[in-house]
Amino acid sequence: MNPLPYAEAIAMLAEEERGDGWLVYCERENLYQLPVVEWLNALAEEILALAPETLLEVGAGDGAIGKALKARGVNLKLTDPAGRDGVETLDARDALNAHAPDFAFSCWLPYDSGAERQILEAKRLRWYLAVVQQGPGYAGSEALWEAHDWSVRELNEVNRWSVSRADFLSEVDSGEHVRHGMAYLFTREE
Repeated sequence: MNPLPYAEAIAMLAEEERGDGWLVYCERENLYQLPVVEWLNALAEEILALAPETLLEVGAGDGAIGKALKARGVNLKLTDPAGRDGVETLDARDALNAHAPDFAFSCWLPYDSGAERQILEAKRLRWYLAVVQQGPGYAGSEALWEAHDWSVRELNEVNRWSVSRADFLSEVDSGEHVRHGMAYLFTREE
């Protein structure tokens, strides 16, 4: 899917809610995080400001988000166990060992995959930007919040533009956009 402006993404969410539903649409299209132009721009700005040397996306799927970030100057190496559409075939552990990144990115990793723990345990890693599902009392897997040698910052400007499969509008097909896909930057404390 090509990146959409935020206003178009919200209109699309509303339209799908008038039909079978937004989640049904996202499941049919295998979408977890919509590639929203403003979201991608804010994400790229956050990443580029860090000036990392070796950047890795773990669990890239078909690479849609990573490729959109690459188009914005973020030189990510894209990896996924399925390795399709030009994405290197590597699971999290093998990708981290092969590329030894100082920056890792993931977007909606499977909750129980163990990949987030593997990422946070990577020796050379300085930053981990995780886009996760957030709800009442949780955000991503427990591994993210058990890593005591990492500080965390919610990326508010990125999250302002986030549209995920778990989002909804307060009045079903109109109203306030309630977000559940959130970005967090983890920085290793020295």
